[in-house]
Amino acid sequence: MLKNSKTGKIALSVLLATAVMVSAGSLSQAKADISPIVDTSAIADFALPNVTGSYNINVGVGSDPTELDFNWFTQSLGTTQIKIAPTSTMSGKSFPASAITQTAAQTAVTATESINQDETLLPDANGVAAVSNYQDNVFNGKLPAAALTGEYANKATVTGLTASAKYSYSVSDGKGNWSPIYTVSTLSANSVSFAAFGDPQIGAFDDSKGTAKSDPTGGHKSVTDDKTGWSNMLKLVTQNKNLNFLFSMGDQVNDYNYLIQPSNAADGQWYQYNYFFNPDATNNYIQDIPLAAFSGNHDHQMGEYYGYHYNQPNRSSLGATRYGNDGDYWFTAGPTLFIVLNANNYGTADHDQFMDQAVKANPNVKWKVAVWHQSAYSEANHNTSNDIEDPVLTIRNTWPKLMDKYGVDVVLQGHDHYYTRTAQMLGGNVINPVTGDPEILKDNTSSIPGTKNTNATYGTKEYPASVINPKGTVYFTLDSGTGSKYYNLNSGTNDSIGGSSDHSFSVVGWQGYVPSYSYVTFTDKTFTIKTYSTTDYTLNKQSLIDSYTISKTS
Repeated sequence: MLKNSKTGKIALSVLLATAVMVSAGSLSQAKADISPIVDTSAIADFALPNVTGSYNINVGVGSDPTELDFNWFTQSLGTTQIKIAPTSTMSGKSFPASAITQTAAQTAVTATESINQDETLLPDANGVAAVSNYQDNVFNGKLPAAALTGEYANKATVTGLTASAKYSYSVSDGKGNWSPIYTVSTLSANSVSFAAFGDPQIGAFDDSKGTAKSDPTGGHKSVTDDKTGWSNMLKLVTQNKNLNFLFSMGDQVNDYNYLIQPSNAADGQWYQYNYFFNPDATNNYIQDIPLAAFSGNHDHQMGEYYGYHYNQPNRSSLGATRYGNDGDYWFTAGPTLFIVLNANNYGTADHDQFMDQAVKANPNVKWKVAVWHQSAYSEANHNTSNDIEDPVLTIRNTWPKLMDKYGVDVVLQGHDHYYTRTAQMLGGNVINPVTGDPEILKDNTSSIPGTKNTNATYGTKEYPASVINPKGTVYFTLDSGTGSKYYNLNSGTNDSIGGSSDHSFSVVGWQGYVPSYSYVTFTDKTFTIKTYSTTDYTLNKQSLIDSYTISKTS
């Protein structure tokens, strides 16, 4: 837990754990890079608050349910370690002799402020910038300065675990300080349930529209409001007894200009990461539940700083940007393959190659899920200019072809802070879920009986909320998980390239200006997603927005 001290510095509460013996238990020790690195403490380019001990501790989903991937920060150079043992073997706060002590890989952290997002499309034969001539393997903005922050990222992958089992662990800072002992459960090998959030975006506190209902005063007015909203949301979702992991759709943090804001010494991306990983002084949500997260455009604009905060399984250089640490990755849980794509590189060739590798490595999964940040199908695309260089439109015109190619069942997205569920989509068209034939669409002004969105134009009949062995892929865009920012329905005029005001794909669109989340479950035979809005600011109550089920009988 991070606390403000009287001197304005930050101190970390630490627990000095009992020394344990290293033994060859049932856990496996992954090899760590323990080669010497430079001591950055005296040459850091950023003046960050001093921290004693480990902070920004999080446990990531592993490659499969027998693995967990740990990550934490320190401001000291040394041999950092993790101790872990089955919780059933613990004696109070003492680890058993059979516990594993594993050395972490330690890396000096660097960051670049104010990365430029703009892309330059290559000209076609007529000298006109065109999506069709877009260069894959995108490298955004300027070269990183590789400025040292004075921090170290520590990563440890523990394998050989038992699925659906509870483990206790503690991490060290290399100076003899051990963290509190946390308890985390591995994922299930049979079915899996998780809570998915649209952009937490700690630090946005966008109350400019005055429409947010999550705060009685009409919107979040400080980073503290965002932190409180995130804490309340985590408190709500952890009431789900079968929750296996948390899934954030990118933009975990907001500030892409500064690590520490010149105008507010208690804000900036450094603080926002602290608040994301530890929003509550009395609960260890991110330390006790596995987390899957990836880079949104706001995470990306602080350059390589993003990637030091997470330890992601099977991460590839494919799909990466110039700044590194942000390539595509995959993992499995229950009967499902999750393919995470970095949409800050919105070319197609790298992602195509990565998806091919991930699918071939997991030939027996029952479900395939693709996840990325910038939404292909959203009713509130917040770039209302319908610009040909808008990554949303580029992704819409290209990435669904990859989903068709690899038989992806479900796509989860963020970015637009407005909940949208599409019909089953195939070949860029809304389809009949049984036959796969394109539906006959209505115009945007027609109201379709039974829908919750009068702008929906998916067909001449009500689209079902439960389908059996459907063709195509269903896409979801999630709203804010914290209440930090909301967008409205885009009612702009379509342009010649299929602008963002197109709503022909939409079945359900919702903006309640309160935080929301989706609870997702996969079994061998069913996929179910239930999306809930919060009905009061304390988030003790929730209301069902939408529900959708896919059943597979073969």
